[in-house]
Amino acid sequence: MSETMSGIKEVSLRRATVADAEAIAKVRIESWLASYRGIIPDSYLDGMKLEESVAHWRTILEALAVAGERICVFVAESEGQVIGFVSGMLLPEPKLGMQAELTAIYLRPAWQRSGIGRRMLQKVARVFQAQGVNSLLAWVISDNAAARNFYEDLGGALLREQDFNWDGLELKEAGYGWTDLSVLMASVNALPSSLALH
Repeated sequence: MSETMSGIKEVSLRRATVADAEAIAKVRIESWLASYRGIIPDSYLDGMKLEESVAHWRTILEALAVAGERICVFVAESEGQVIGFVSGMLLPEPKLGMQAELTAIYLRPAWQRSGIGRRMLQKVARVFQAQGVNSLLAWVISDNAAARNFYEDLGGALLREQDFNWDGLELKEAGYGWTDLSVLMASVNALPSSLALH
């Protein structure tokens, strides 16, 4: 384990604010460049613009005050630097039988496979559990084996695979779900923090 990763206990999770928009956008782009090379065309990845992502996340973060607990966004910080973020929302109507959806979960590459992603997912699940919601849906690009293993290791059941269009790209996605969030919580707690997301 690298020296950076030995300080996992110093990582804190807090609710995101509008001031985090740029840091969140940087994490997202850095993660996409590391995770989706070979899955999404290089021309798309190399053309990602920070300012567009910042504007997108600023809009989401500005809406949090009105959305209340229906939408939640948390950032993971270490030594004052945002190293990851996670977001989720209550669905207006159940989708594939699930009441809530994980809308994003990203970590800077140096911090992946450390157990922090599980802690972030658990944080979102707790927000929904506190509202009496007990099911969660997560989508992943089908060819992203590491992300699929992540959800499967935490007890996520494959619900569906389908084609979808993302910003003009024709891709395939897999939907994973938990019908009982206590199962997800138990899975997070059972796995050692040094477990690699192989």
